[in-house]
Amino acid sequence: MSLEIRRVPLTGHPIAAAYVRDHDRVARFYLAGPPDQATSYREVAERVSQAYPDSRWKALAESVRPADPSVGERLEEVIRARGLFVATGQQAGLFTGPLLTIYKAVTAVRLAADLEQQLAVPVMPLFTVASEDHDWDEVNHAHVIDLENRLLRLEVSAPSEIQSDAIRPPVFRVPVGPHADAALEQLSEVTPDTEFKTHFLDSLRSAYRHDRSMADAFEVALTQLLTRYPCLPIQASHPFVKEASRELLWNEWEMRTDSTQRLAERADELESGGFPLQVSTSEGLSNLFVEGALGRDRLLNDRSGARLRRSGEVLSGAELRNTLESTPDRVSPGVLLRAVAEAAAFPVVAYVAGPAEIAYLAQSQPLFDLHGVPAPVVVPRASFQLVEPKIDKVLKKYSLEAAKLAGDSAGAINRLLKDQMPLEVADALEALRAAVAAGLRSVESAALAHDLGSKGAVGRGKRAIFQGVETLERKLGDRVKEQHQVMRQQLEKVAVHLYPGGDPQERILNVYPYLIRYGESLLEAVYERAETSFN
Repeated sequence: MSLEIRRVPLTGHPIAAAYVRDHDRVARFYLAGPPDQATSYREVAERVSQAYPDSRWKALAESVRPADPSVGERLEEVIRARGLFVATGQQAGLFTGPLLTIYKAVTAVRLAADLEQQLAVPVMPLFTVASEDHDWDEVNHAHVIDLENRLLRLEVSAPSEIQSDAIRPPVFRVPVGPHADAALEQLSEVTPDTEFKTHFLDSLRSAYRHDRSMADAFEVALTQLLTRYPCLPIQASHPFVKEASRELLWNEWEMRTDSTQRLAERADELESGGFPLQVSTSEGLSNLFVEGALGRDRLLNDRSGARLRRSGEVLSGAELRNTLESTPDRVSPGVLLRAVAEAAAFPVVAYVAGPAEIAYLAQSQPLFDLHGVPAPVVVPRASFQLVEPKIDKVLKKYSLEAAKLAGDSAGAINRLLKDQMPLEVADALEALRAAVAAGLRSVESAALAHDLGSKGAVGRGKRAIFQGVETLERKLGDRVKEQHQVMRQQLEKVAVHLYPGGDPQERILNVYPYLIRYGESLLEAVYERAETSFN
């Protein structure tokens, strides 16, 4: 495979950077030990084995039936041996969303395999689809680069279920609809014809059927991509998850005062340590959502009881309890409670997280304690940069580090072009500035010796002369840029492939154009490079 897969540092929230590079600095914010220590996983595994009840194992065996037979067989093995899970998850983005989705999944797969050797019990990767999320605009698109090296957004229009911006049903209730066909056609048009193309387009077409929900389609597509690996995909709205977390959600409401206080104390600790909060918290906000008249809605701790934030609907405690009993799919955890609910449903030994998740998990650790749920080891996901041959050629041609194009790519390119000014011209300009400065000092000294009142005139003259030198330098720089127009175009191509819109490639670009070019060997290579190490 000619594609180069570079493992790069995980970037993002400051606490995530500290977690990776200086764990001791942030260790106090996490209940489990560091991810590079085998003892961290052994200690969590012991706590999980003691906390996870037999009744939950029985329900897991009866309620979760994977569509893929190999995944089902592996799950049965984990259940029989009372094994463990390595969890991760992501929103149900169109065509599996950005590359980081795949990196999370593959990191979890690799970590599970490595931990199985360390812990001597079956360990299975678990991918939770955030099917209860309700922001359609976050999941309705995928970004690709077309054959002309332009960033293109493939999008599925809002279906009739979303009647207006005010109606926000969770994505497990929203069908893909017919617009996915147009997005698939666009994907076909902007990717080259290869031996792999028909296979991957057909698999997407079979996954993103009109009548499937966006969450179902995502789950099917992910399962197809991970067919070589026994990863268990499950939606947060799955009946097993809802049943297993029902009491936890009720207890969160019952203990809302304690929960709010603990989260506020943790927020103060993080901010005092110099770390901004990933998730804002405030008095009156609960960690629960309820589906009401306007779709999924935040539950507020109102003086009169429970009130939905957007619709204003009021629920008594008895009504909330009845909703949890009769229609548990209408109640869901907020982001700070989500990992706690997942660890209550499954025996999770480790959680593979991106930068934002590492940050909000630091906030949510007190909730694990509050609910008596063992907190998993937080493991940073592997981060990669896919560098195609045409991109690598440009980087080598100009001896350019790809990271220089991060953030403000246009500004970085302008600075790089400016650096192309011939050395003799740059030296001559520097000599001119020095000579002008020396000459002006002589003029200023002589003028002030003759007339102290000339200071203002001398100052204005100096500024005008230096501005003239700067104008000359700018004009010469513009000439250099004109002469290096080809270089500009090549650098812009590199930027859109590696840092589209200034963001890391993995947060924006979709995996399927790369799969169409390079086939399943891409996933195998990512798996090999997602290795873990334990001391």
